[in-house]
Amino acid sequence: MMPANVGIIAGAARNVPVIVGGGTQMAAVMAAAAKLHPELAGNYFQGTTRWLMGDPNSSMRKIMDSISDSIPIVYVNVDYSDSPYEGLQAYEWGFIKEGVGCGGSSVAAIIGSSGKITCGDLKEEVHRIYREIMGIQ
Repeated sequence: MMPANVGIIAGAARNVPVIVGGGTQMAAVMAAAAKLHPELAGNYFQGTTRWLMGDPNSSMRKIMDSISDSIPIVYVNVDYSDSPYEGLQAYEWGFIKEGVGCGGSSVAAIIGSSGKITCGDLKEEVHRIYREIMGIQ
């Protein structure tokens, strides 16, 4: 997965800005891409979640700073503490820190909508999908 993603990032970043969704694993991918193609480091960034950014067992900011100061981190600040679903509250309890789907896709949605999509909109849609998946009426 990692070598393939290094190639995807490097290939795409030559032509368009790239959002790399994820956490420490994708940071390693970005480190390899930055080493192989330092000229592209400013054309991709990490999209993640505040749960990964605030993880007491890892420091995404330090990891990314050690790779390159040209690769920004953007994170979504969704909060599920008042969610009616324990499965989503688990993010707030530190059990889930998922960055690719939640972070990368949320950051992409907000940027792609020029800010018309908010964290509140994302939360509503996540609740709708959660109800559907869990068979909740």
